[in-house]
Amino acid sequence: MRILFLFESCTGNTEFGVEVMRRTLQDKGHDCTVMRYREIRPDEVGDHDLYCFATPIMSFAPLASVWRFIKEMPSLEGSPAFVFFSSGGVAGPSHKLIARELRKHGMVVLGSRLLVCPDSFPVTRGLYKGIYRGFPMLRSLHKLAGFAVEMADKAQLHKQGIVVKMPRFLLLPNPIFPLTLFALRGELYRWLGERTVDNQACNKCGICREVCPVSAVRLDPFPTFSTSCIGCWACLNNCPNSAILSTAAKPENYYGGLKDKDVKLRKISLY
Repeated sequence: MRILFLFESCTGNTEFGVEVMRRTLQDKGHDCTVMRYREIRPDEVGDHDLYCFATPIMSFAPLASVWRFIKEMPSLEGSPAFVFFSSGGVAGPSHKLIARELRKHGMVVLGSRLLVCPDSFPVTRGLYKGIYRGFPMLRSLHKLAGFAVEMADKAQLHKQGIVVKMPRFLLLPNPIFPLTLFALRGELYRWLGERTVDNQACNKCGICREVCPVSAVRLDPFPTFSTSCIGCWACLNNCPNSAILSTAAKPENYYGGLKDKDVKLRKISLY
C-alpha cells in the first residue's frame, strides 16, 4: 500500500510521531512517503492509497498553515485518511475540525490519534514543564504504532469494498472554540510579545529560517520577521544560542525538542 504522510513540526514532536508510524508501516511492507506540507502543493497530494495528515496543536487548533493547506486541496473522493496530532495536553476540537474538512474534500476519515509530548509553548512551560519528564511515554508510542497498523488495515478493507467502522467526529459547541478560531486564522503571533534579536549571540546559522513553517523569517544578515508569522514559536524554540528573544517568555523556558528519540525508538524496537 502506498501511504503519504504529510506533516509539519515546529520542535520535532510531531515529526517524531510520524517517524514512529512510518517505521512501523514500512516494517509491515508498506511503501511510505513522508513530506512536509511546505514541500508540496495542495493539488499534488493525489495518487496514494492512504493519507496521514499530521500537525502540532496550537491553542487547541491545528497549525494555521496546515489548516490552510487542507482547505486548498482538491477533491480526493473516496480516498482513506487518518489524522495525527502532538500536543502538550488536550487536543480540543482539532481532530474534528480537520476530519470535517477532509470529508468536505470527499475523503474517508478512518481515525485520529493524539500523542502527548512536552509542551512547546514557552509562556506556559515555566509553570509546569517538570510534569513532562519521560514524555512521550513508551506505552503511548506502542499505542501509536498499533494505531498506524490499524489505519492501514482499515484502508485495505475499504479498498476491497468492505464497510469499516469509522468515528463520527461530531463538532459540538465548546467554550474554547473562539480561541481555536483565533489560532486557525494565524493570529497567535499577537502572543509573541516584542521580539528582538541579540546580535552578539546570533551566529547567522539560519536554523530559524529553516524551521519556520510559513517562511516568515529571513536573514538580513540577522533574522528579521515578516507579517506572515503565525506565532508558532519555532524560531525562538530552535535557536541554538537563544539569540531570538521575546518579552512574553524567558529563554530558559524555550523548548529545544526531544533529546532521547533514538533511545525511545530502540525501546519500542523501531531502531
